[in-house]
Amino acid sequence: MTSAIRVAAAAAALAGLAACAPTQPGLPHDGTGFEGGVPFGTYTIVGFGQEAVPTRDGHVRLTPGQITGQGPCNSFTATNTATLPQIHVSQMHWTDNPCGHKGFEARFFEALTQASAAEWSGGVLKIQSPLGWMTLERSGN
Repeated sequence: MTSAIRVAAAAAALAGLAACAPTQPGLPHDGTGFEGGVPFGTYTIVGFGQEAVPTRDGHVRLTPGQITGQGPCNSFTATNTATLPQIHVSQMHWTDNPCGHKGFEARFFEALTQASAAEWSGGVLKIQSPLGWMTLERSGN
């Protein structure tokens, strides 16, 4: 009787673990891995078009199907319906905290909303947008 209870408990535990398994095995959600030659992970924006971003307070995190991050004052989440290196943002939501950097932050968020491609070369990520290329350096997983 005791072994039947143990078997039932083990089966229930396995069923619980299976319910928590990722829906797309093989695609990392921790910022590691690649898609289309572009590494997943966290990046800091260092350039926007022809201008440098000396404050280094804009961040982008790439994971499968999602782009998240932070501007100087607000955070955002976006759904990327394309496979990297292509980008197609179908939805983007951000917080609306008061910000002294609204000019840069608004352009940064708008450029991400309109982004069309990512390019990884020489340890630098470039994101193409009609508003200008964004240049980002890897800052973590």
